[in-house]
Amino acid sequence: MAGFTDRRGPLSTGNPVRKILKDLSTLGMAYDDMIIRNSRAVGFTENQMGYSFNPMGSDSDDMYSAFAALSLTDTTMKKNISIFDRDYERKRDQLREYAVQDEIEDILDVITDEAIVFDESNFMAYAHFNGHIANSIEDEIGDVYNNLYNYFGFNDSVQPWNYFRKFLVDGFLAFEIVYNDKQTEIIGFKELDPISLMPGIDTDTGKKQWVQYKGEGAKERKLWDSQIIYLSYSQVNSPMRISYVERLIRSFNLLRIMETTRIIWAVSNSSFKTQFIIPVGGKSKTRAKQSLAQLMNSYREVVDFNQESGEIQTNGKPMMPFNKEYWLPSKDGESPEISTIGGDGPDLGDTESLKYFADRLKLASKIPFSRFDKEGGNTYDMDASGMLRDEIKFSKFVDRLRSIFQEILVKPMYLQMCINHPELTNDISFKSGLGLNFVKDNVFEEMKEMELQTKRVDFIGNLKTQLSTMTAEMEEIPYFDLGFLVKRYGGFTREDLKANARAKERADLENEKYSEEDIEKILLGADKADFKPEKAEGAADEDPLADLW
Repeated sequence: MAGFTDRRGPLSTGNPVRKILKDLSTLGMAYDDMIIRNSRAVGFTENQMGYSFNPMGSDSDDMYSAFAALSLTDTTMKKNISIFDRDYERKRDQLREYAVQDEIEDILDVITDEAIVFDESNFMAYAHFNGHIANSIEDEIGDVYNNLYNYFGFNDSVQPWNYFRKFLVDGFLAFEIVYNDKQTEIIGFKELDPISLMPGIDTDTGKKQWVQYKGEGAKERKLWDSQIIYLSYSQVNSPMRISYVERLIRSFNLLRIMETTRIIWAVSNSSFKTQFIIPVGGKSKTRAKQSLAQLMNSYREVVDFNQESGEIQTNGKPMMPFNKEYWLPSKDGESPEISTIGGDGPDLGDTESLKYFADRLKLASKIPFSRFDKEGGNTYDMDASGMLRDEIKFSKFVDRLRSIFQEILVKPMYLQMCINHPELTNDISFKSGLGLNFVKDNVFEEMKEMELQTKRVDFIGNLKTQLSTMTAEMEEIPYFDLGFLVKRYGGFTREDLKANARAKERADLENEKYSEEDIEKILLGADKADFKPEKAEGAADEDPLADLW
């Protein structure tokens, strides 16, 4: 089966291709034989979940638990692992139930729409390398990324949105990276249940591993870290909070309680009530109690409110009676009394308490309050004074979420590039420089970038004009080169500068009257001397005898 190893695990050394995946399973901190052999102390994580941890019914003397704890001390594994939370499966079901509530569902949609944005080419992000590398390698990164993007099915504009939303709800995402038969190329991905995966370190090689369905017989699989993508929300927030939805639960429940109590009060007092006092003076005490019990049973009402559907039932029926009559015995009166009953309750027109708990839910969501304002709070002032601090905080929060979610594509992209170019495996700067530039449509982001760019341009202009040197001929020349200033302070990416140079070259060729077809060839690397500019309109024909005069 593609991507799966046999029961013996991925430890076989007979397959040299498999060794490539094994060697690629050391990302970040180099956990090799020497580290495992020479480590003597019990680390913090090992003490918490190492030797005493017994996941999924494994034997108590199973050393894999200790190595699993050791793997979590790696800088690349600073995340919660779902299998270590014995109650996670139950928690996940509860989180998914909360995620379909209207208020929380709307919040999840807002954040997901903010984080996952598609451009006209149906891309949510583009591969980016922050550093210096050969142009051929940089171009190859883009090609590899495009293939992986399509293998994930992200080109349909729905799949990445769904995965990101699921990440916010469940808190964990896991995928198997599937390679071709020779394991030289990534050909696809398979979503896995995070609960089934347990990290660890191979005791023979010191390389990171994942065990799936540990201790469950034929289902057990061992895979190298180069075969697994594992995302954890805890990398964004506190390790005690496994999911974004979890931070909303308390505020949501308090708001729902306030709403429910007001609904029940309103329903209970919505009907017209009539009280009948019935004399029972001629009856014994026992008979009077029996009559009262019968009346109480006849007029007793049970009001039930369904939290999910919002349906109200009275005595099991969905309809409320318009009026109610109460028949009560009386020993003191000689004749029946008829009166109406009213009740004083809270002022249902006072919404301050509801607003308070609704604001608490908004605060917990980290979404700016202005975005909940349906009466005009969705506009932006086109200057810095109109930029709310909440928008800045929200933007940074979304960026942190993206920084974790990007691993879904960055990790396989890095692995494929290392397979194509083994020399990159030991290049730490290459791994750290690889990332994604997410597409954004946030107006606030655009305004912030425009204002920042304006200030950069002003700063560059001041350095260019105000700092100068004098030549021997007393000629004043700028001290700084404009190209240097643009690269140093312009805030442009390498791709931006390359695109600008390409555009300038195209403009120069157009001014020289080269044809569009020739321009494309020259831009692709053809020698400019092999082409001739087109004759300008109205230009006189060259005199073939001009050289003779």
